[in-house]
Amino acid sequence: MSGHAATPKQMARKLARLLRPQRPDYPYLKKVFQHTRELLEVKPSLAKKRLPELLTDSELVGFYEAAWHARNSVHMVMIKLLIYTGLRNAELSQVRLKHVDLDQCQLRVEQGKGKKDRTVLFPASFRGELAQYIGHCREQGATYLFESNRLKPFSTRRIRQIIHQYASEAGIEKRVYPHLFRHQIITYLTRKGIISPKLQLLSGHSEEKSLAIYRDLALADIADEYEAAMRTFPVR
Repeated sequence: MSGHAATPKQMARKLARLLRPQRPDYPYLKKVFQHTRELLEVKPSLAKKRLPELLTDSELVGFYEAAWHARNSVHMVMIKLLIYTGLRNAELSQVRLKHVDLDQCQLRVEQGKGKKDRTVLFPASFRGELAQYIGHCREQGATYLFESNRLKPFSTRRIRQIIHQYASEAGIEKRVYPHLFRHQIITYLTRKGIISPKLQLLSGHSEEKSLAIYRDLALADIADEYEAAMRTFPVR
């Protein structure tokens, strides 16, 4: 008899012959294989998450300057919000004017990832520019912070196109996309000493093992640390 292990298909046939008299349904088979994995102590191997290739400070400044030279106020505010807040692309596209609290330098995210509401911070140095932009939006009768000429919110595809455009103009060869700025700001704030549970509150990440600490934090507890960290951020 060959010492080679049976192939998955061969083993499946053996199991089928054994199980067929039981007339198993799907839930039964699912439980059988669950218990089989437990008895054999087989656990799934977790694939390592691929770390994104972040922009260097000079690349980030170059990207920002490419947008600044275009003199498009909509794009400038959009890019700064992505960079400063770590908002997801889909969240950014749905921000309404009423969600922005200029007094507290906060922005409300409603029904973000996982259908959760949260609040994010932006630096006080950005407040004046954002206030001026919002005033113009209100004069135009806008509802959303970023709208097309047809008074519809920007699509996530359009936001990606805008980011790609300025990355290309800046001569950046790395892949640049809206979510990259989320990684960028979280990495930056981590290096500035803002600890994981506080980052969860800012970013909207949640892990079951950290929820007890997470619930005890208030955004006001983080605001001063965030503001201090952003004073040395490459993009002003």
